[in-house]
Amino acid sequence: MWADLPRGSVVAGLALATLLATVLGSCAAPGAGGGPSPAATRAPSRAGTGQAQAVLGLPSIKGLNYDGPAAANGQWLGTRWLRADGSWDAARPRLQADLDFIVAHHLGQVQRLFIGLDQLMVWDSANGFVRFDDAALRNLDQAFDMFDSHQLKVIAVVFDQEEVSSPGNFHFQALDGRHPAMRANYLNAVEQFFGRFGSRPTVAGWDLFNEAYNSLGTEGGLRKPPGEDPVSPNYPTRTVHAWIKDLYQTAKRAAPQAWFTVSDTTELYWKDRPDTAKYDDAVDFYDIHVYDDHPSPKDWQRNLHKPYLLGEVGGDIDHGFKDQTVNSRVVSFWLSHARELGIQAVLAHSAEEAVYSLRSRTLTPTGLVIEAAQ
Repeated sequence: MWADLPRGSVVAGLALATLLATVLGSCAAPGAGGGPSPAATRAPSRAGTGQAQAVLGLPSIKGLNYDGPAAANGQWLGTRWLRADGSWDAARPRLQADLDFIVAHHLGQVQRLFIGLDQLMVWDSANGFVRFDDAALRNLDQAFDMFDSHQLKVIAVVFDQEEVSSPGNFHFQALDGRHPAMRANYLNAVEQFFGRFGSRPTVAGWDLFNEAYNSLGTEGGLRKPPGEDPVSPNYPTRTVHAWIKDLYQTAKRAAPQAWFTVSDTTELYWKDRPDTAKYDDAVDFYDIHVYDDHPSPKDWQRNLHKPYLLGEVGGDIDHGFKDQTVNSRVVSFWLSHARELGIQAVLAHSAEEAVYSLRSRTLTPTGLVIEAAQ
């Protein structure tokens, strides 16, 4: 989660596209991996993303990693935006304005939205989840209705661990081995939540945990708390894997027809051969996050056995993302090569007005690239 292309780049990109189409088009897609049903693990066809897109119900190949609305005055709300403490009243006008702008400027019909399930909960410090706050659940229904009215589909992020002080932040002590009731009650909350929302057609796919191996484990190289966010408890891989597997199995029982994933920011792009073992029994599709000033194509059609999308895309978060010349080039690269690489959607990271500004009512160079993409 966390400028127009030079003429020569366009020519080079077309040449690369032709080469990739020739090479990758000859690679037969592997058979489906293990999972609860064949439909949930169907791989994209060699011909492109059309068949798999129809299964996931994605109306466009482009969109935004929208995150969540700020307040109408621009105040950052993070994963507290659905709470019935005045946060939803502050967020709703901005959400309406954002969605109006996204549709008016053709920024894609797929939007990745952070729910942060903890913000909907009534919480007990010893045992964790007690029940859901009914008013907060109604606010989520209203938010989904707003996406429906704009004919937008959502990739919904259920849990996140990035902002420790936020009421929507995951309580990672549930996984430390000393809070079994808290862990069990989290799964109870997941079952209840998907019993209510799992069949909601607004949501094309559910990300059960944003970058779990990064934000709960050691892969992100984050410091342990206390300290300034982002931090991580640095749990071992086996602890994180056991948790996302339990999340997936619980959610799948409650909503068998829904599509689930756990997003990745380290294994599936940065390694020459993706390590899918950490995900194979915990996802129906892959959500890959790529922040790279110099992106390169990957042979995902050969190495990934399930559908995949890029849920967060941009330049290096500490460099190119803040430079519109670089960021627009990076987003353009992935959008222009998505189909031959079998990528079902490319969702550009939209934080810090990287795509558009409601204040000036303008698109950035990155936004112009997205608007022009077909």
